[in-house]
Amino acid sequence: MSHRAITPRENTVDHLVTATPTGGLLELAAEERDALMTRERQVATALVDAGVIVWMWRLPESGTSVTIWNAESREDLDAHLRTLPVLPYNDLEITALALHPAFPTPLRAAARPA
Repeated sequence: MSHRAITPRENTVDHLVTATPTGGLLELAAEERDALMTRERQVATALVDAGVIVWMWRLPESGTSVTIWNAESREDLDAHLRTLPVLPYNDLEITALALHPAFPTPLRAAARPA
């Protein structure tokens, strides 16, 4: 996934989403898992392009993804998360974020390389 400049979305909230894979993904046949991951990359890329996924990291050696999502509400976030093909194969932890006075610029407003 390439990094793009994000246009800030008004009246939205950033959320920290930690997604830890369950063993179910590894139980799929290789072809089914590969197809699922291809669809996952396509959906995630579209969410990045739309400014919904703001930033994404992978925790080394765990497969856990740590992601900043931008949504108008918790319901909006849940709707976006449900579009991810691998959602059923992850345990999620979701935390709403607020700006910190020492770093008042939202991450989504920071310039990112194209």
